[in-house]
Amino acid sequence: MPRDIGSMTDHELLEELVLQGRRAERANTIKTCVIAGLLLVIIILALVYIPKIMAPIRQLSESMDEIRSTAEQVKSVLENFDQETIDKFKQSMESFGETSQQARVFLEKLKDSGIENFASTIEELNKAIDGLVKFFRR
Repeated sequence: MPRDIGSMTDHELLEELVLQGRRAERANTIKTCVIAGLLLVIIILALVYIPKIMAPIRQLSESMDEIRSTAEQVKSVLENFDQETIDKFKQSMESFGETSQQARVFLEKLKDSGIENFASTIEELNKAIDGLVKFFRR
């Protein structure tokens, strides 16, 4: 508890000043240690987490480079298209559409022709043969 400075002797004043200096020095040392500790913790966390963060960033960068490369390739391919190539592609797609329609019609006819009955008959024949094989193995 601070005493009245007016009633203190020179020696007591000097002692009080020395004590206050020591307290201030101790407080500064504690503050410095706390700040150094916090900085050390931040540095350690940065060393641990920055590589973990950098890996996805590198992957993203590589992916973006691949996307740019692919986009440039697509652009060069598209630039090489002329009207004749586009017409041939349209004809090919139309032919493909007609062929797929014909295949659908053919599959419907096969379905209507009793292929399913034929398949079930073959399955029943397989079951019967399996039964015979088991019977003769005994």
